[in-house]
This record gives sequence, C-alpha cells and structure tokens, in this order.
Amino acid sequence: MLKTKTKKNFSHRKSESGKGSRESRLESKEIPKNLFKAAGRLKELKRSGWVKKLGMIDSESVADHSFRTSLLAAYFSLLENLDSAKATRMSLIHDLAESEIGDLMPEEKISEEEHRRLEDQVSRQIFGTLPKRPKKVFLEDWSELLLRKTKESKLVWQLDKLEMGMTMKDYMSKGGNKKKLLRFDPSENLSRKLKIFLSEYESDLKTREIQH
Repeated sequence: MLKTKTKKNFSHRKSESGKGSRESRLESKEIPKNLFKAAGRLKELKRSGWVKKLGMIDSESVADHSFRTSLLAAYFSLLENLDSAKATRMSLIHDLAESEIGDLMPEEKISEEEHRRLEDQVSRQIFGTLPKRPKKVFLEDWSELLLRKTKESKLVWQLDKLEMGMTMKDYMSKGGNKKKLLRFDPSENLSRKLKIFLSEYESDLKTREIQH
C-alpha cells in the first residue's frame, strides 16, 4: 500500500471578456461550492475504523468508499430493474455529511438517532445552497435514503455494507491481520445474493494471488 500522498496545486484561467460561457456567467450564489468542497474533503478523510482499530496508515478515504458503493449501486440497480440514476445519486451522497462531522465509529456517536439528525442537518445545509432543480432532486433522494422504505434506498444501505466487506477482503489479500479485519465482516447484515457476491469476490482475489 502507498504510504505517501502527493498534493498538487491547480490554477484556473479566467474567461476572456466577451467569450464567457454559460458557466462563466453564473452568479456566485448559483455555483454549488459547498457541494463540491464537501466532496473534496471526503478525499482527504480516512475511514476511521481502518485507522483506529487496525492502525492502518494508508487506509481508504470516505470518497474511495463512496465511489465503489456508487458503482455497485449502478450495477445492481440495473440488474434488478430499479431506478439506477437515483440509486447511484443516493450512493454518491450517502456519506457526504461526514465532510463536516467526520467518520465516526458506532462507539463514538452520542446515539444513532442523534447521529442521523446531525447528518440530516448537514446534508440539507449543503443541498440547500444548490440551484432549484438539483436542490429539489438531491433533497428528495436524501429524504428517501433516510426513510429506507424504497427498493433503491434499501439497496444502497446494503451496498454500503457490501463495499466495506469487499475492502476487508482487499486488505486481507494484501496481508492484513485477518483476525482484526474480520471484525468488519458485514455478512450477517447482507442479503443472500450479496453474501454470495462477496464470497465470489474473495475467491477471485485468492485466484489472482495464486496466479501472481
């Protein structure tokens, strides 16, 4: 695993007068800075369980987790004839509030109810700064995700657990402490179909190890 991070500074050229695109004509209040700043912070925020319980230096970030969860959501929602766009959006935003409140482990939370209240508050503040159309869609997605009643929302929360299990298997295949890593095994909370998927994923990792 990599043990160093490289930071790059990016500069942006201002549009020349008279050549402004639709984007350059946007008023400051219309630019969704809060949304994308939050997403950027997730790239730097490590998943705390791997760091605090396993002492990992190069653990995945919350953004890493959200990316693969979103890809899983796009894939499985298509297989199950669900609203794939909605499921993918839900996955992309499901941990967005952690950009402000951090990635807390269960024992670090005041209570699950209070944690969800804080997540809801932060997420609504972020989405509340968006232009009318994306604001409406993201707020609807977020509310649906919290209620956990639709097939898409239930799938996303299952895939949130599945992705953690896949990362656990990834770390095992790289020589991680199996006994400690098994504390993150989500199998008991997965549907039968996703348990099989996780098992097959592990088998594929082992096959690759043998081949190399």
